[in-house]
Amino acid sequence: MTWAPVTMRWPEQSTQWMGELAAAQELAGSELASTSQRLAGLDGMTSTNPGPVGDAAKGAIEAGRAALAGQMGEAPACLAVTPFQSGVGQGRGHQRFLSAPNLLQQLAAKLVDASDSGRPAGPQYALSLMFLGTRLDQFAETLARFNALLPVPDLVRAERRARNLSRLEVEKWEIPSAGPLPRWSALPLERCTVVKAAKQSMAGQIAVLESYAADSSPMGDLAALAGRKAAQQQDRDKQLNDLKALLADGNADHSMRARILGPGDNNELRRALLQGDAPGHEWVLCAGVLLVGSLDGLSFVRELVGL
Repeated sequence: MTWAPVTMRWPEQSTQWMGELAAAQELAGSELASTSQRLAGLDGMTSTNPGPVGDAAKGAIEAGRAALAGQMGEAPACLAVTPFQSGVGQGRGHQRFLSAPNLLQQLAAKLVDASDSGRPAGPQYALSLMFLGTRLDQFAETLARFNALLPVPDLVRAERRARNLSRLEVEKWEIPSAGPLPRWSALPLERCTVVKAAKQSMAGQIAVLESYAADSSPMGDLAALAGRKAAQQQDRDKQLNDLKALLADGNADHSMRARILGPGDNNELRRALLQGDAPGHEWVLCAGVLLVGSLDGLSFVRELVGL
């Protein structure tokens, strides 16, 4: 078994349940689009008709909630190792290092750490991810690309610290210049007691006047609400489609490596993790994630990283 470079992509198989709801979504979308027209026709009437979307929405709601629960109901056990964790990285002070072989040793040791009550047990599969770097800025960018899609708290903290340390290395050579004093600035009228009291008094009066000036009807408010909901749904669909398009033609990222292991118990997974060709000590800034669970539980992340 070898470590494969990660190609971030949209998990088509793991999210195929979204396509099964297309018919209900189209029905709901068409009903929402015609809501404004139906509301305009209800002006002056004493009763309203909710439309045919009610019964169809019940089935769509149940199917959607069941699909979400099935997708998120079997989360694998997650272990993240970074060079900035206490007792993990080498070095002193802010300068911490963790090479790729030492990272694998840390991950393997946690698989058989009997003192950890959260350690997974029983025959399972494991998905191992490695994030490789030689410089702090490069390391931060590698973690940022992964955290943008699947933010693991320990990796997010490592990314933030690596980025701050990289900025510190650059900025510590800059000599700041305060400039001559004193300086011109705007008069802080908002701090004046008279101005604050006047603003509070005027704000109350304006609010009262606005309540009288508001010329709207319940039907108009409902029509405006329907329009806003339609616009919000279009924005959400656009964001989802943009994300799919971004991940459609992904390139292999050699600063991230992934490997699937198993099935086996913790000892067997440990031996498999340490076998095979792996990145060497030339990668001095590394972090890793080990996910342990069933094939179904790992399917989403496995497909996300291109395995």
